[in-house]
Amino acid sequence: MKKVVLSAAVLAVVGFTSCEKGTTSPGNVCGFTQEVANEDASLRLANSGYTTDVTRQLVSSDEGHYTEGTIEYRIDGKVEAVVDFGDGTQDFVATKTEDGQTSSIDLKQSKKSSKYKKIIVKPLVKTVDCDYIVEGIIKYFEGKKWVATIDYGDGTCDEWATKKTADDFTKFSLAKKK
Repeated sequence: MKKVVLSAAVLAVVGFTSCEKGTTSPGNVCGFTQEVANEDASLRLANSGYTTDVTRQLVSSDEGHYTEGTIEYRIDGKVEAVVDFGDGTQDFVATKTEDGQTSSIDLKQSKKSSKYKKIIVKPLVKTVDCDYIVEGIIKYFEGKKWVATIDYGDGTCDEWATKKTADDFTKFSLAKKK
């Protein structure tokens, strides 16, 4: 009898905590965090033991993304990557230099598979030694309405991110969302 009751309890917990396929609203932590966990990184660094140095003052737009300033990403004192947000023009583009190669970061990401418009406030950093994005901030919008901000952290390799909405501030795990 104990086994039957225990089995029923386990099934109830699994049933109430499993994700509903295709649900991605910010209030639905399951679907929304799956999308968040699978964002593309803006930068890829060798390890999570890096430091950042703002070498030119960061200036934000009304939408909250940087429009001016420079961030250097260093490992053991050596510059591994540089992100330059430009001269104040609100064009939603930053320039990154990694391994001597220069390319653009689209700060206003929109994927057809997402129901959200996204603004990258701070570049998303992934490191070779970590399974998760370790740093960066994204604001999510439905149309022009802000619905959530995700902060991936300070560069520490861990599974934790925070979600801020108009009604809530939640720390959540990115594990098992991939």
